[in-house]
Amino acid sequence: MRCSEEIENKILLKRKLTEFSFDNMVKHFRSLISDFPDKRTGSNTRYTIEDAALGAFSIFFTQNPSFLAFQEAMQKAKGKSNAQTLFIMDQIPSDNHIRDLMDVVHPSYVFPIFLTD
Repeated sequence: MRCSEEIENKILLKRKLTEFSFDNMVKHFRSLISDFPDKRTGSNTRYTIEDAALGAFSIFFTQNPSFLAFQEAMQKAKGKSNAQTLFIMDQIPSDNHIRDLMDVVHPSYVFPIFLTD
């Protein structure tokens, strides 16, 4: 389901980046995630929508078919993963968890990240 015009306007108001940087892009993406729908019911909330969305977003930076496997290998080799250092994720969901949680998020929720002021 597409996000409402009210949510789009709210997102656009939030989007006042002073400069383009990776950190600002991630910060802006985090602000968009707060409006993502969450289809879960009950207590099945081991991973946050934020961690799942950041995991999906970060796959473009890792260029690896398995986000979780790449992060686990990085953790083992370096002591920290990109998920922790670049995206400040609490927990790293599996690829299946990411797909399951993000499948209900219409692309319109992330369109504002591509808009210019």
